[in-house]
Amino acid sequence: MSLTKLIKSPDSSRSNRSQSRANLRYGDVEKEGLALQKCFSPRPGESDRVHARVIEFSGHSPWSPQDFVRTGWAIERLGWAEAGRAPSSPGGRPPQGWNPASAPLTRLPWSIRPVARQLGLSLGPLYRTVSLFKMVRDDAESDYSDYIIQVGPGVIVSQLSSRFRGPHWSDVALAVYKQYERAPLRYVFRVDITNEVVERLISDQIYSATTTGLRWPDSVRREWPYGSREYRALLGTPLGRGVVALVLRGYDRGTKLISSISTFSDAHHVSMHLLFVISDCGP
Repeated sequence: MSLTKLIKSPDSSRSNRSQSRANLRYGDVEKEGLALQKCFSPRPGESDRVHARVIEFSGHSPWSPQDFVRTGWAIERLGWAEAGRAPSSPGGRPPQGWNPASAPLTRLPWSIRPVARQLGLSLGPLYRTVSLFKMVRDDAESDYSDYIIQVGPGVIVSQLSSRFRGPHWSDVALAVYKQYERAPLRYVFRVDITNEVVERLISDQIYSATTTGLRWPDSVRREWPYGSREYRALLGTPLGRGVVALVLRGYDRGTKLISSISTFSDAHHVSMHLLFVISDCGP
């Protein structure tokens, strides 16, 4: 399956929506990332801006599987051909809904398997891949919201994220993970990236022969630690913001943070990927 649809910047702020290839500045996304970094743990005398940002992310209850079913989302498990068995529902389609027993097991995308092996993740068919789709209409226009999320013990892989209206990517990923997994979340992959802010930041600015000595594409995983300039810049992108929202909505504030962000391409230098490492907050 080719997942090349444009990501429409889910969980992005108004400032990020206005950025383009022409005016993206490293300092702007780094400043946004620094503000988001301050949201992970409460601090004495924190600013009203930080407090407001935390409320923006966690001020309403996360979506549950029942919320998606009730509001008319089409939900399917992917990977029937890989699983080697036919769907059991009438009409030759996989069964709808959230029934874990009916979900086939899939492998991680080939493009991230070398990095998954480095992390000690299984490469076997033990991951559940869920597609959620809904045509959304309002008074002016209509479009679709479409997500493909893969989950396994301790890991979320976001394979597609296209939002017009409705729940943000963080709500979708959290609902799928909590439905199928009980292990603490450790890794979030955002794969096959087509978000222009992220693409420009990585290929033109982080991977710069004059500053870091790196060139894009690069299949070697480069890990940017918490607090580094590259970390803050990546955190300040629309995709980084979505993972911040997932952490703040899924866990009590002050218990979890994004400890590093890695960048890498596939072995054939075609696609761009991000890896977010989720860790416990220190004392």
